Amino acid sequence: MSTVITPMKAGNQARVTLRDIALRSGFTVNTVSSALRDDGRLSQETRAKIKQIAVAMGYIPNRMASTLRSGKSRIIAVIVNDLHNQHFTILLEDLDQALREQGYNMMIFCMQLNEALGEQLIHTAISLSVEGILYFPFHNNRTHIEIMKKNHMPFVLIDRWIQGVEADCIRIDDFEAGYQAGRHLIELGHRTFLRLAGVLSSSSEIERREGFAKALSEARLPQSCTRVVCWEAMQQSIANDTLAALLMPLDYTAIFSFSDELAYHIMNAMEKHMISVPDDISIISIDHIHGGIPYLPRLTSIAAINGHEATAAVRMLVQRINQPESPPHNDVLNIRIYDEGTTAAPKHK
Repeated sequence: MSTVITPMKAGNQARVTLRDIALRSGFTVNTVSSALRDDGRLSQETRAKIKQIAVAMGYIPNRMASTLRSGKSRIIAVIVNDLHNQHFTILLEDLDQALREQGYNMMIFCMQLNEALGEQLIHTAISLSVEGILYFPFHNNRTHIEIMKKNHMPFVLIDRWIQGVEADCIRIDDFEAGYQAGRHLIELGHRTFLRLAGVLSSSSEIERREGFAKALSEARLPQSCTRVVCWEAMQQSIANDTLAALLMPLDYTAIFSFSDELAYHIMNAMEKHMISVPDDISIISIDHIHGGIPYLPRLTSIAAINGHEATAAVRMLVQRINQPESPPHNDVLNIRIYDEGTTAAPKHK
């Protein structure tokens, strides 16, 4: 004879507890708990009956309670600074897969380019007893790092290092990326440039700028051959739909963009104003998000050779969780140019 189990009433707003299952099943709370943990000391029939009732009642285990007992939540917080940038969404997908392979679930927080919100999110993640944090720095903010260190929270910095901080970090070789971008354009014959900068204080902006400057110096080109558009001006122009005005005058033949996100905004503005890429203006950028989102327009871009940044970051964090006293690692990934046809020799050298 089959047992008919009715679910909890829809109007009951309280979460289903072990006590609720015990009352419905006739077993003790301890027996219910043991059955749901698949304790082999209970008969298969008892375990099956209790599990059936739990499923019918919509029971969801209280992970916080389990965390308090075991000290392990199996949750990793990922704090990213901008979800509009597809570079981060691609990495998030890769991080999620890599974390699952290690037996962890991912909790995503976005600071929305707001440093104060970023600090609040770190506090929130720690209060939720996550086992580690994968952190994408926005500015060169040591305070955020100190919060995690004081709370003995394992963490890994992704994409950028922070000046004066010794910590686990995984990033591409930003200096080499800037240098190779400059060399690539110079070898094509370009001598005048527009550089779209990143956040001034970020390590990636500093190193990409210095790498690009080195390429110019080696070619004996003056720094004055490059017009720089700061990150804040770019963001304002994007918000106001005035990018075309920012591009003028066209006193350059090539653009080096801090990121693919900025480059795509520029390419859209150029298309609206009948400026051809690469016939009129060449563009090279960093991130190669077309590799993860192939329906995006092709864009000559620079990124890690193997694209294993997420896997390396997760491996580094798991090692930090398991070996909290080990020395910090700073892994710099080799880069390459993914030439997808948006650079060419200038029409008039």
